[in-house]
Amino acid sequence: MAWDNEYDVVVVGSGIGGMGAALTAAKEGAKVIVLEKFNQLGGVTALSSGQLWPGPTHISEEAGIKDSLEDAKSYIEHLGQGHSTPEMRDQYFERSRECIRYFTDKIGLELEVVRDLPDYYYPAVKGSAVEGRYLEIKPFPSEKLGEWKDKVMTSPFGFYYSYSTSGEFIKAQIRNGESMGACIQRHVAKDERCAGSGLASAQVYQALKLGIDLHTDTEVTELVIEDGVVTGVVARLPGCDHRIRARLGVVLATGGYDWRKDFVKSFDALPEAGNMTMPTITGDHIVMASKAGVLPMPSRTPTQSPIFIGYKVPSEIIYGRQASRLHTPGYPHTIVVNKKGLRFGNDSFYPDIATKVSRFDGQEQGTPNWPAWIVFDQDFVDDHNLLPGFPGQPVPEGVATKTDTLRELAEATGIDTEGLEATVNRWNGFCKTGKDPDFARGEVPWGHIMTGDFKRKYPSFGEIEKGPFYAVPLERVTMGVPTAGLPIDTNGNVIDAAGKTVPGLYATGNSAAWRDWGGGYNSGIAMNRGLLYGHLGALHMIKTRSGKAVPNGKPNGK
Repeated sequence: MAWDNEYDVVVVGSGIGGMGAALTAAKEGAKVIVLEKFNQLGGVTALSSGQLWPGPTHISEEAGIKDSLEDAKSYIEHLGQGHSTPEMRDQYFERSRECIRYFTDKIGLELEVVRDLPDYYYPAVKGSAVEGRYLEIKPFPSEKLGEWKDKVMTSPFGFYYSYSTSGEFIKAQIRNGESMGACIQRHVAKDERCAGSGLASAQVYQALKLGIDLHTDTEVTELVIEDGVVTGVVARLPGCDHRIRARLGVVLATGGYDWRKDFVKSFDALPEAGNMTMPTITGDHIVMASKAGVLPMPSRTPTQSPIFIGYKVPSEIIYGRQASRLHTPGYPHTIVVNKKGLRFGNDSFYPDIATKVSRFDGQEQGTPNWPAWIVFDQDFVDDHNLLPGFPGQPVPEGVATKTDTLRELAEATGIDTEGLEATVNRWNGFCKTGKDPDFARGEVPWGHIMTGDFKRKYPSFGEIEKGPFYAVPLERVTMGVPTAGLPIDTNGNVIDAAGKTVPGLYATGNSAAWRDWGGGYNSGIAMNRGLLYGHLGALHMIKTRSGKAVPNGKPNGK
């Protein structure tokens, strides 16, 4: 076959997984190219909080945090709920520890512990930890990127997402530290990128130092397969197709399938959903891998996927369409109710609400908690507000129904009037004691920290009594972490429908099925999995070339 160019490793996608594979391969001496479909680098990583959850590492130990591998395994086993592959689950922590050491010591990523941030389900779940398992990048000076600065994405959803760290947020919340506004202004003034954008920038910086070829606006349309081996890709360039040979292998790291409505409906059981990803997240890995006989694998039920709740913002256009925004429930003066006007979960802990809105009740012949609404009063608008609005500004245009009384609000939205009034009265009573006997609001430390107002006596509580009153219909919002992906083995090698590895084809990040974790979710897992399997896939390719091939991964965990 005639090739237009040749590399050792071809990486499709520039999020943390793709760049992790590229950096590892290049550090080990391979010639590497990264092909990104979007017009900027960073993938969904650059839009995220940038947290990694590898469990115990040398970084947490050096910070003086004691942890137990057995505890961490117990936690992941509980979250997996039987969906994980035992061998992949067990290797997660050992190889993640090795991976984090590699990227700090050999690649040069400056990672640090997010202090005081507990696991999602601490202390309820055995093995959960009060802190120490989350890592994030230190603020990255974007001037180091030179002419590549504008080629690395920052979030279009506002400075908050790209110019503040999780550590700073926690300090502002519970330690009376520097305000988030001051943090953001400081980082913007220095042009220091944080969170996912900072991580993406740091990876690109190291990639440039290692001589990795980086290309944006390049769509990969097809795998080249010769005698059952993936040997390259076809990339669409202006006016022509370009054949690029991969002497060692191809890594698919194109993200999820948020912009493929049929995939979202089929795999995630969502007939309608907003999303907060770039329009290039279209499930290309699924389409390309089908040529190699690979079928996408759902690795958990859709209700266990990290599909968030949020709301539409008709007045805000992002990526050429009406924007959706994430809602993290739990702020004072707000509750979440169903059409009967009833609260139905711990509305200060988003995983509880996100799961319960999907509950199907055959007896009631439908989903009793969907549709659902955020209900709040003017105190919430004055103190917090909904993004992209800021405290004291009007609620963004077109987002909410606004009335003078709760009864009028119920009538205008179709919520049961008596139910809503009774629920708000009961909620206001809880606010006097800071105790929620119905759903234990404020008692999950992670949710309490993320949305509590620590200037208040009871940070998660606030009466809904000051008119006008507002109701915002919730929608399901995907953020790049899907239910289904390409099945991989312990080396990141893709597995076909017959259960055999496809020579030369690897997947990582949100393109790879969650066979190691399975059912549950905790912030930072998606990012860490991306880095881990990109790293392992690259090492597998390199060892194979050197004649020191590692054993084939075990697709069935046997």
